[in-house]
Amino acid sequence: MKIYVDAFSGEEIVSDSFNMEEKFEGVIGEVQSQDIVKGAINVDVGAGGHFGGKNEDEEEGGVEDQAQKVNNIIDAFKYAETQFTKADYVTYFKAYAKKVKAYLEANKPNRVASFQKGAGEFIKWVSSNFNDLQFYCPESYDMENHIVLGYYKEGQASPTFVYILDGLKEVKM
Repeated sequence: MKIYVDAFSGEEIVSDSFNMEEKFEGVIGEVQSQDIVKGAINVDVGAGGHFGGKNEDEEEGGVEDQAQKVNNIIDAFKYAETQFTKADYVTYFKAYAKKVKAYLEANKPNRVASFQKGAGEFIKWVSSNFNDLQFYCPESYDMENHIVLGYYKEGQASPTFVYILDGLKEVKM
């Protein structure tokens, strides 16, 4: 398994256990998330109250284990939603793209031209779809490094997350 970490902070952002589709010259990766139910596992071994369980005629009581619906990616990587105005996001992206370009020049010089072209296409897409986007910080709430975008594709009940691939490093587990 591969974990994709922020190239600057080393923070875990996403893994290859989620199917990723590349866009904009391979600069962007999109992952469709899912809502899952977490918790409340009810196992009946058929022994009634003989091993500390309740019999059917016992009153309700004790600790209640409740299931909760969570987004699989938000839950796994501890994203926190944040807010941007369009101008603030453009300012953030320009600074972040400058860091990514410097990182690519030092580590993957053959990606610089594709990154610049794809980043330009991506920011146009962001501007035209801005009102439909949600913004997420990784667990550290580091606002200077990788910010994950989310949006709902038509017909989908869970968001698609958008990653700037050139700002991530693969770590094999």
